[in-house]
Amino acid sequence: MPLFNDQMIRSSDDQMSQSYNKILHRLALLTAVATFPLIFMGGLVTSHGAGMSVPDWPNSYGYNMFTFPPSQWVGGIFYEHTHRLMGTVVGMLSIALAVTAWRIEPRKWARWLCYGVLGAVIFQGMLGGLRVVLVELDLAVVHACFAQAFFCVAAAACVVTSRWWIEAPDLSQSEAFLSGRRLIAACVVALVAIYAQLIVGAMMRHYQAGLAVPDFPLAYGQVIPATDRQSLQALNDHRAWRLNLPRVTETQIWLHMGHRAGAVLVSVTVLFAFAIAMTNHRRERQLFRPAVLMIILLAAQVLLGMLTVLLRKPADIASLHVAVGALTLVTTFVLTVRASRLYARRRETSAISTSDDDSNSLQGQRLAAAYASA
Repeated sequence: MPLFNDQMIRSSDDQMSQSYNKILHRLALLTAVATFPLIFMGGLVTSHGAGMSVPDWPNSYGYNMFTFPPSQWVGGIFYEHTHRLMGTVVGMLSIALAVTAWRIEPRKWARWLCYGVLGAVIFQGMLGGLRVVLVELDLAVVHACFAQAFFCVAAAACVVTSRWWIEAPDLSQSEAFLSGRRLIAACVVALVAIYAQLIVGAMMRHYQAGLAVPDFPLAYGQVIPATDRQSLQALNDHRAWRLNLPRVTETQIWLHMGHRAGAVLVSVTVLFAFAIAMTNHRRERQLFRPAVLMIILLAAQVLLGMLTVLLRKPADIASLHVAVGALTLVTTFVLTVRASRLYARRRETSAISTSDDDSNSLQGQRLAAAYASA
């Protein structure tokens, strides 16, 4: 299940050799890199309950956003206003990326991908603004979830504008083809699981369910807590009198438990994709490196989730939990895209003769052997 289809990634050698541009690639890289602190700062806004600290948009307390006096950046205003400013930085980089792609990128589909980065950041900014103007919490959840999707789109622009993407061999005819297809499928499953987990996490954070279950690894001393009326009353009394925590609803408890169950599912799918990469693709550095990073980030994310609960949800750790979750998603996405580039089947054009097919197949096998031995 390749993310980029055959028609998108096939091109003649001459076209491919002319499509790499260092400036375009660095702009894509800057856009993606700037998105990470933006997501972390968004986590800080939620963790500090600062989403409505600046109640107007696009202005800030009547000031133009860029002329808002720093002397007034206090309390929650600081987190919300700096989040807006960082969003502007990402927006400006996205504009530069789209304009540069329009001027110098010869691949039509790659240009549209860069345009998509700009369109996505505009949509994301509108979501954030409407969340403030309409005072709508559900829009805050959508805003948080779409930020993760935007991060992946920006990362895709980085990969397809890189020199590696242009020079990577076609391994769809190699002996490792089947294992490559299995890796793509495993990564797609892991991607779906991670993104679903991030959605549940966003709902849990915005609906105040982060500490609905305040102990770990058990839940109120049980594997699955009882949530009937009598048990819920006892749990809330315990929270109020012993733990000094606010009361929770049955929905909040199950939302929290769903996030824990999702962590188990994500761990299984990521470990499975990692096992395939390590077993069959250790010598392919462009797959090996993100696979190793993916498993490191998974371990860090599980640890941060545990600390968030055990330390009663400190803002910095909870926000870092959000940011590392985004990194885990993007790393898995990059691994998927790179595997698709190497192992996706490529359709032959009708202008290529049978003899040319044989020659290209032999050349592809030689390139695959050279790539694997590198």
